[in-house]
Amino acid sequence: MTQKPAPRKAKPKLDPGLLRAHKAYESAINSNQPDRVMAMYDKDAEILQPGGPIVTGRSNIRKWVSDYFKACKTHWKKVPLQNYVCGDYGFDEGIDTAVDSPRDGSPPIYWNCKGILIYKRQKNGEWLIFRDIWNNNKPPVGN
Repeated sequence: MTQKPAPRKAKPKLDPGLLRAHKAYESAINSNQPDRVMAMYDKDAEILQPGGPIVTGRSNIRKWVSDYFKACKTHWKKVPLQNYVCGDYGFDEGIDTAVDSPRDGSPPIYWNCKGILIYKRQKNGEWLIFRDIWNNNKPPVGN
């Protein structure tokens, strides 16, 4: 008796508003411009980074983002796997890969991560990032 292959899971339908916010955030990060990234964050945003403290408050986030871009030029590929909306909050689960090219000429650093973005709907209907949470699948490597 031959066994039938397991049916493929249907690719989840992504909420278009959250998907637009996701793509805008990826574009902002890849611009390597702190002002563009800061425009993506809710006034009460926090960054829960791997290997470091929670970054809270717009001035602390701006410093964190600016320091990151001063240290390296980065390019991220952020792939949403699923997202959903619950009231005024949206949740986006995905996988990310990135290359950080240190500005001091050090070898590039390659990232392979998974993460969750939590968005908060603004009064104008726009989605801004309320929490940016990610961790590494493996430690980042430099070549």
